[in-house]
Amino acid sequence: MPGRVEVGMDVRWLNTWVYHVESDRSVDWVDFKDTDELKHGSFLFDVETLAFVPSVLYRVGDRMTLGFEIPVAIQGGGVLDGFIEGFHSMIGVGQHNRDDWPRDSSHYITVDKNNVAHDKSDELNRVITGDVQLSASMLVSQWPMLTARAIVKLPTSRIYDSQENSGTDVTLQGIWSWRRGAFAGYHGIGGTVYTRDGDENLDLERFRYSTMNSFEYMPSDTFSWVLSLNHASAVADYPELEEPVVELTMGFKKVVGPGVLEFGIIENLFFFDNSPDAGLQLGYTLKLL
Repeated sequence: MPGRVEVGMDVRWLNTWVYHVESDRSVDWVDFKDTDELKHGSFLFDVETLAFVPSVLYRVGDRMTLGFEIPVAIQGGGVLDGFIEGFHSMIGVGQHNRDDWPRDSSHYITVDKNNVAHDKSDELNRVITGDVQLSASMLVSQWPMLTARAIVKLPTSRIYDSQENSGTDVTLQGIWSWRRGAFAGYHGIGGTVYTRDGDENLDLERFRYSTMNSFEYMPSDTFSWVLSLNHASAVADYPELEEPVVELTMGFKKVVGPGVLEFGIIENLFFFDNSPDAGLQLGYTLKLL
């Protein structure tokens, strides 16, 4: 319906652990003091993030929708480390050295090309406002159901101050959706061009592609189960970060009052080397007009 306005709030609670050691011999890296033997490429990123993403959608016509959102995130050591370690132990999945470091603490350590370690862990304990995101979606075809989407992220965040090269990022996406009885699918592919390229120690990729595959089962008009697999290319030209980012989410959607409630659980048992280990996602979308 043209002129319809939707407001939403998405909450994501993520625990991320990325650990990699480059050394000429076996090293027990359990503290920042144990960095003498580390070589360029060693990396530790350990943080828990609670992000709130308010959004507004406005339908201009039958085919065009405009969007606005701005995330706010709280980062720190968190409280999920013990639960994650216990769950991994229960099902026989390795900890990937997570249990060698203090629980519920944040760590961000890199080793530069001169084999000098840099500890930026204190930078992770913060409350940050992310970049403003503007989007436009257009229905290209109703059969097959094809949608084109453009997203522009404006450099309003202070998160990249240390890199001194924050800028505008542009994303283009194509999405195909279908429905057969109680089953539906959503499949997308996109590419993003980034202005920032990191700092002197970490070279971020200037272009990344991503794919999305979601499947939905709707046993009723007010409830559905959802399984989603998101994939993105490497974040940086740096060991461990040069691997793809994969995120598997399982959850449900339910009509609650005048809006739709969404809940998802992230537990990447197979892809946790360069992706969130675990997380929760909760969202609610309300149609105003």
